[in-house]
Amino acid sequence: MKHDTPAYEGRTEEFNKVPGALWDTFHNFGEIGEYRVLAQTDDCVVIRLENETGEGDMILYQVFDGIFLMYNDFHMSRYHSMYQAVDTMLAVDYCREGSLTMEWDNGMYCMKKAGCVCIDSRVHHKGMTYFPTNHYHGITIGFTSSLAEKALEENAAGIPIDLAAIRKKFCGEDGYFIIQEDETLKRLFTDLYRVPENAKFPYFRAKVLELLVCLSVMEAKDAGDGGTYFYKDKVEKTRAVQKLISENMNQDYTIEALAEQFELSQTALKDCFKSLYGKPIYTWLKEYRIGKAREYLTQRDDMSICDIAGAVGYKSQAKFGAVFKKLCGMTPKQYRNQKH
Repeated sequence: MKHDTPAYEGRTEEFNKVPGALWDTFHNFGEIGEYRVLAQTDDCVVIRLENETGEGDMILYQVFDGIFLMYNDFHMSRYHSMYQAVDTMLAVDYCREGSLTMEWDNGMYCMKKAGCVCIDSRVHHKGMTYFPTNHYHGITIGFTSSLAEKALEENAAGIPIDLAAIRKKFCGEDGYFIIQEDETLKRLFTDLYRVPENAKFPYFRAKVLELLVCLSVMEAKDAGDGGTYFYKDKVEKTRAVQKLISENMNQDYTIEALAEQFELSQTALKDCFKSLYGKPIYTWLKEYRIGKAREYLTQRDDMSICDIAGAVGYKSQAKFGAVFKKLCGMTPKQYRNQKH
């Protein structure tokens, strides 16, 4: 099912003000900060978060009392979340595309990347969230314990589901747990992008119950490494590395030299960079260079292909051409001559 965000036809003074029982229910899950409502129907609310770096849309559905399903589509580099749960929460986040880094109030950074499922107590959700790739697409299924437990008793009789036990198993008192590339969970969430329009809510409910059964029988020790997290200083140093190499593309760098310059171990730098930006340093830099080359080829008629090769860090035009063709499927000259 394709989710296109409806056009917002309201006014800016309608920020944080929307009538209706459905929104009241969602709003009771906790504060999220400043937002505006783009659209509202009897069964769906679409809200937008905005700042100077871009925008993010959240499409929310109530599946059962106390249980919601939300499609997340963000195109921004950062957002300061004000979310503070008003009840004991359990949230399951699936990252379909992009990546997300959340700064916790205990000095740690939690990282989510494509393909992973994060089970989160939402205790540390308030704070700065970064999108290193400037986009994030995924699904959140959330449970407010006091309401959700009652709803499950009424709607899932005979299915052994214990929300408190699931939360304790994966999150402890206030933590989170990341499951890396589990095929069963990946299929479950991928299916939610192909929901039959004429059976939307029965489908949502079936998938929520399927998720809870999967998590009930899954052992945390078998689900992955438990999470991807780094201390704040490592993340900040890794961001500084990314800034350096992106702003000085014409220079050559070694991981050894970068690690020494920023006082990191090579292993820590490689691991943190890949978690933040989704790719190893050299792969990321190669793709970044070719991306800038594409911009120059279409926007800078005053630069020859040789000039562009040098500007993005290739001393050999032939090597530049080979890498460009491998990534783009055509030579730089062919790319420049086509219509954009």
